[in-house]
Amino acid sequence: MLIRNHHGTGSRSSNDGAKLLSSCPNLDNDVFSSLSLRGGDGSSGAESDVKHELSDDEPQRTRHRRGARGGALARPTNGTSPDDFQPGAIVRVKLTNFVTYEKAEFLLGPHLNMVIGPNGTGKSSLVCAICLGLGYPSSVLGRASAFGDFVKHGKDEAEIEMELQRKPRDRENYVVGLTIIRESNSRRFTLNGSSVPVKEIQRLMKELRIQIDNLCQFLPQDKVAEFAGLTPVELLEKTLHAAAAPEMIEWQRELKEDFAAQKEAERNAEQTREQLRKMEARQQVLQADVEKIQERKVVQQTIEKLEAIHLVLQYSEARAAYTAVKRRQKEAMLEQKCLEESSQPSLLAVNRKQKYEARIKSAVQAREAALKAAEIAASRALAVVDGAESKSHELQASHEAELKNLNSKKQELGKIRRKVTEFEAQLKQAPKAFDAADWNRRIREQEHLEREKGNDAADIDRELQRVKTLGITKKNEMQAVERKIRELDSKEGQILNRVQQKSPEVAKGWEWLKDHQDEFEKPVFGPPVLSCTVKNPAYSDLVQSTLAPGDMLCFTAQTKDDHKKLSAKFYNDLNISVTIRTCVKPLRSYQPPVPRDHLSRLGFDGYVLDYLEGPGPVLAMLCSEKKIHASAVSLKDITSDQHEQVIQEEKINQFACGDRACRITRRREYGPSGVTTRIDRVKSGQWWTDQPPDQSYKRELQQKHTAISNEVQDLMAEYKLQRANQEALQRDKKEIGNKVMLLREQKSELQVEFNRHQSLPDKIATATVAAQKVEQELQDCKLRLLEIQQKKGQVILDKAQAVLLHQKTLGAIRSAHHALLEARLLLVEAQSDVAHLKDNNSEIATKLNDGREALAAIKAEYAQRKDEAMGFYERVASLPEGQAQRVVDESRDRTAESIFQEMSAERAKLEVIQANNPQALGEYETWGRRIDRHRTEHQNHETQLAELTRKIATLRAQWEPRVDELVEKINEAFSYNFEQISCAGEVGVHKDEDFDKWAIEIRVKFRQGETLQRLDQHRQSGGERAVSTIFYLMSLQSMAQAPFRVVDEINQGMDPRNERMVHERMVEIACREHTSQYFLITPKLLSGLRYDERMRVHTIVSGEFVEETATEKMNFGRFAGIRRQVMRRVQAH
Repeated sequence: MLIRNHHGTGSRSSNDGAKLLSSCPNLDNDVFSSLSLRGGDGSSGAESDVKHELSDDEPQRTRHRRGARGGALARPTNGTSPDDFQPGAIVRVKLTNFVTYEKAEFLLGPHLNMVIGPNGTGKSSLVCAICLGLGYPSSVLGRASAFGDFVKHGKDEAEIEMELQRKPRDRENYVVGLTIIRESNSRRFTLNGSSVPVKEIQRLMKELRIQIDNLCQFLPQDKVAEFAGLTPVELLEKTLHAAAAPEMIEWQRELKEDFAAQKEAERNAEQTREQLRKMEARQQVLQADVEKIQERKVVQQTIEKLEAIHLVLQYSEARAAYTAVKRRQKEAMLEQKCLEESSQPSLLAVNRKQKYEARIKSAVQAREAALKAAEIAASRALAVVDGAESKSHELQASHEAELKNLNSKKQELGKIRRKVTEFEAQLKQAPKAFDAADWNRRIREQEHLEREKGNDAADIDRELQRVKTLGITKKNEMQAVERKIRELDSKEGQILNRVQQKSPEVAKGWEWLKDHQDEFEKPVFGPPVLSCTVKNPAYSDLVQSTLAPGDMLCFTAQTKDDHKKLSAKFYNDLNISVTIRTCVKPLRSYQPPVPRDHLSRLGFDGYVLDYLEGPGPVLAMLCSEKKIHASAVSLKDITSDQHEQVIQEEKINQFACGDRACRITRRREYGPSGVTTRIDRVKSGQWWTDQPPDQSYKRELQQKHTAISNEVQDLMAEYKLQRANQEALQRDKKEIGNKVMLLREQKSELQVEFNRHQSLPDKIATATVAAQKVEQELQDCKLRLLEIQQKKGQVILDKAQAVLLHQKTLGAIRSAHHALLEARLLLVEAQSDVAHLKDNNSEIATKLNDGREALAAIKAEYAQRKDEAMGFYERVASLPEGQAQRVVDESRDRTAESIFQEMSAERAKLEVIQANNPQALGEYETWGRRIDRHRTEHQNHETQLAELTRKIATLRAQWEPRVDELVEKINEAFSYNFEQISCAGEVGVHKDEDFDKWAIEIRVKFRQGETLQRLDQHRQSGGERAVSTIFYLMSLQSMAQAPFRVVDEINQGMDPRNERMVHERMVEIACREHTSQYFLITPKLLSGLRYDERMRVHTIVSGEFVEETATEKMNFGRFAGIRRQVMRRVQAH
């Protein structure tokens, strides 16, 4: 099955007619002396020690068994693999029911593994198995297939088993197992025989530095174009993960995070700085109002002091008034006491009668209470009668409800018994046959066909989209060619054509700029060759001799922001490298160094600026960059004296006259002798000439237009054909979908009937139990009816007793009413007697009442004066101890009136002092606190910014040299690889202040006369991108951190020359010692390619009619032996 080195191992498979067979790409005589060949069955065919001859019709087969180091056919166990394998390298892959394989096992080599075979034989299936078996999703392969789609057609499960080389500290290799279940579209993983979650497999992959999702390590067939489409930033990221040490990746992550934090800290610091400035300005605005408020505060304090003194004086006056009222109260109380003692005998009779009246009132109240109690007892007795009546009605309703329930239960029992009879009859009838598994299989088969049709339709959709996109692209190309043909008839178009030939990137940038001028602050100008003209064609060569090629093709911006925006657009979005300059000074600021009349005496016709016409900013840029306002020109040569005068005056350092251009360089540190003059021949200018249009280029454009038009017609025909195929597939898919729907309906009907019959015994048992339950409920209902009858008799008896009790309480009410009337009559007599006695003693009573009223008024005044004095006292006592004493001292020899006048004066002064903003002081203090907080916050931001800057500098000092070193190694290998095929290539690092914008730049050149061009999806052909991609990946080989790398069909777009040279370099690099494992998947190889003892070639031959013994018949060892025999016979003759 395998061509291998002396210590290689084989691969074997069983696949319903699909076999893995050995193949040798170059079976020449030199190869025989160094190779050990065998077939897929493990038979030896051409060992170096073969001593017997083979007959023409029946070659002798030699077989022998080998140990593990000698290529044992037995499957390697989970033990130690050969020492050449790097930790994490793939030792073995075993597949069962996976895609096209029923059973297959790949025994892999530690260096270069080449898997070859015709298209469709299952080469990419090995790539899929590696991806899925190591815990990665199918999207990494560039496909969106479900896991169940990888199970072989007609099978329920697929298995993948992969053995990975152990680490030195481990005792055994890692064996990762994956089982895919089609039905549930799920997967299960095992590690060394134990079930584990997918996260455990992913953790192991990370520990072994296996990065299937990194295109620099794992490049499947559907991702080759995506690799060329990686942005430079993404390419650097993938390269570091594939070739850099772990700490470099961590440093890069920290640099990105710290740079983002630094920018955030800068923004925060700037924001707080601006906020501080605004806050301080706001606080300053409040200063005038604050001063007025503080002055008002002093006046208010004076008023508060006067109020305290006034309070002390008020307290003194209130205390004096209180003392006087207290004395008057004492005298009034003594006088009232004497009056009451003299009137005592006359009042005793009234008091005795009033006491009698009070006793009679008590008796009336008692009898009223007795009457009320009797009425309550009667009400309660009546309530008992009403309750008995209500209970009687409730029992009657319950009796009627139970009778109704009894009849309902009898009807329900009859229904249940009829249903049981019906179920038993149905049970005796046999149901239709139903096999759920068979129906599911038939439905899955149709669904699988439907998915296949869907996949085919999706492929056609993609093809239609591709054709449509390509058609639009071709139409755009055709329109662009038509525009170029039209432009060739104009002067500007002819110049633009030459720009396109000299610098395609400049032309591309100019085309974009013409349509996007409105995106900039000020107009941005294109190259001077397009925006400027020479006023006199005779001076064209002289003017161009003072300018460099880059000066003629640069772009001019007028602001720094426009320069930055244009650079980002050209470099990041358009991927072009052009020169952009900025000139902010106006043209008038550039004055000639000497007047023009003096210039004429020096032999010159004028300055370069005098002969150029164009936009002012462009001319100003040329003045700034090339000093055209100080560069002189003359159609005739100047004399030696004039030349010497120019040098001595030191005003003009550059001039062109006649057929020579001169540049004067002065070094002042050397004095007069430090002057050097460089003289060059004035060459014919490439621009601003009257050359006729390039007719050959126009014919080339016309031919290109015709070719593109033909391609468009072909694409339209292809589109119609694919559209017809799409409609046919949609019809087929719809028909299959209808079949699936019909099968599901039929299955559903049968399943419902089957389930109904299966449930009949349970329904019969349930109905029987229900009947028993209803019978029991009937008995319970009869018992409840009997109980209700008994309760009704008891309620009637209770009602009769309650009626008798109510009659008795009515008699008690009548007795209590008569007693109450008697007591009320006695009360009227007592009240009349009291009134008569009071009339006789009215004069005495009047004096007593007047005395009491006068005493009460004095007491009220006493209480008022006391409260006033106590109020003033409490207010004085509430003053602070030191202040109270000062106030008391200051109140001496002063009156409340004088203090009140002083307070009025101060209040008037307070009214005069008014602030525009009464809240200014509070706002001023609030702003002060805010300013202090923001100042602290600003200092914290500055501290954080300084710390981040220091940290970034430290990390960058560690990371940047390592990146430069890594990229330099890659560049050396990449350049060397290109040199071997007579082309050129280089790899560099684009550095930026923002670490998110650091990028890898790959530039390549495949033809003489070209310049190095950036590698992308647009500039190079598919074959050139394939060569560049594989050379870049090969450049990483010696630095690879990953234990293995996979490239699938990378050589498909290469011509034979490139494929041969790439193969040569690949074998040379991948077969070195101490390099990682390498996989190359390809459907074809050229003959006569280089072979190395460390490489291993796996040949896959599969098909429906491959016999079981094909691995024995396709024995490449025997084939080599036959060829040897033939060669010996030829040499003998």
